[in-house]
Amino acid sequence: MQPSPTASSGTKIDIIIPTVRKDLEVLPYVVSGARANIRHPIGRVYIVAPSDPEIRAYCERNGCTYVEESALLPITKEEIGYTVNGIDRSGWLLQQFIKLSGDRLCEQEFYLVIDSDTVFIRPNCFERGGRVIFHTCDEYHPPYFAAYEKLVGLNPASSKSFCSHYMLFEQSHVSLLKKHIENRWQTPWYRSIMMCVDRTHTSGFADYETYGNFVLSMDPGHVELHYWHNRSIPRPQLKRTMEKGLKKLALSYNTLSFHSWNKGR
Repeated sequence: MQPSPTASSGTKIDIIIPTVRKDLEVLPYVVSGARANIRHPIGRVYIVAPSDPEIRAYCERNGCTYVEESALLPITKEEIGYTVNGIDRSGWLLQQFIKLSGDRLCEQEFYLVIDSDTVFIRPNCFERGGRVIFHTCDEYHPPYFAAYEKLVGLNPASSKSFCSHYMLFEQSHVSLLKKHIENRWQTPWYRSIMMCVDRTHTSGFADYETYGNFVLSMDPGHVELHYWHNRSIPRPQLKRTMEKGLKKLALSYNTLSFHSWNKGR
């Protein structure tokens, strides 16, 4: 199945890309791919990262707004304390808190979050006719849905996964989700998430899964679901793929992901 043609949207959006040093080699392709292929007027492109002079310098050279994560979040990585079998996953959870904090950062009502290892290679828009477009994927990780049910107190509204490595967030819905969580747990939303993470798994919570299912439950007429059309490519093939392989890959895929863990053979 090939991606369907995508119309443009007049809805202006900001873009948030949380990142860390290990993804700096992919980041330029993420930013250029978004600017070339996201069919919305784009306001600011925010790069949220730990204090890092190289990431800051990249932002200054390329017209991005650098945001140090400590200035955005009311909690530090050290306070999260999420470790499974000796693997520290605190930073992974911290990045999810960044995505859910876009309502404190962005100027536009809508903001598109893109993981810093995922590159758009085809035109896409994420809102049309007053409806938000969510992309669903093939991944299905039961702990994500268990954490959602515990945190929000609702059954998942979708049998498909929203963990597509990007998502359009709407500030009003993000605020509604946080208020819902805080009313249920009587504690700040991020601490409530920390209480509900399945700490027996290295991946025990999903921001995209939580937000997507909540919006689909609260406002189902506001959402369209489309298939994601993504391909994971080994990180060592990054430069060769981006320089020589895009034309063929764009016939079948919307995005390419160059995960740091995918080293290939």
